[in-house]
Amino acid sequence: MNSRSGLLSTISAILLFLALTSFSIVLVVKNGVVQRFRILGTARDVQAWVWTRTSNIDTYFHYRSENQRLAAENLQLKQQLARYQTAERVLDSVAVRVEPDFSYLSANIVKNTVDRQHNHLVIDRGSQDGVEPGLGVVTARGVVGIVGAVGEHYAYVISILGAGQTVSAKLAASGAFGPMTWPGTRPDRMLLQEIPVHIQAAPGDTVVTSGYSTLYPPDIPVGSVVSAKVSRGSSQELTVALFEDFNTLHTVYVVRNRHQAEIEALYEQVP
Repeated sequence: MNSRSGLLSTISAILLFLALTSFSIVLVVKNGVVQRFRILGTARDVQAWVWTRTSNIDTYFHYRSENQRLAAENLQLKQQLARYQTAERVLDSVAVRVEPDFSYLSANIVKNTVDRQHNHLVIDRGSQDGVEPGLGVVTARGVVGIVGAVGEHYAYVISILGAGQTVSAKLAASGAFGPMTWPGTRPDRMLLQEIPVHIQAAPGDTVVTSGYSTLYPPDIPVGSVVSAKVSRGSSQELTVALFEDFNTLHTVYVVRNRHQAEIEALYEQVP
């Protein structure tokens, strides 16, 4: 009985303490202007903190669906851009149906390496989606690589971050072009070579795809010039900082050039 009465006494004391504390806070808020603003300000801060954390949690759980929506939207915009670029080249014909030179298929990356001499990616698109070996892979901020092998549901992509891989690129301002290769060190740096020495290349100049390859559309922004040095006495070698961060890649686009087979067939006819 004593233990029960002691417990009841303790509970009663706690309830009384809470009641008196609450009553005191009410009196302070009603009668003290400074105290009222401080207490209400603290309450607002706590409320704002809770709202912020709730918003962050909600954003986190909706990130995947939002990312998929943006990828689909970007794909649609790329298709429209390809159609407009093709239309510019046929404006001399009034009534002509414009077919884009390039079509795009969005894909998610399921595996990616950046720390090897021959890096690669695996994407969640395969032969059932129309992916074939030899197609280019890009993003809105650069070139990723070439499809090397295809399964039914997945494809293996040879990354441009690899020994022997070359991208035809040019300086956006002058149009001077050359092969761009990976030096095998940092995943955010490549070398644009064979630029004539009389071409002025300043740090910050934009580098884009040249369009002289059947793999990649022209004028995709690839990176910006960091530095330049004379190579072999007759040309420049430019260090290029890539726009795309290969460490954070999630979504890419497989590119199909509808003229690729015809162009490559011409090369096969040349002795």
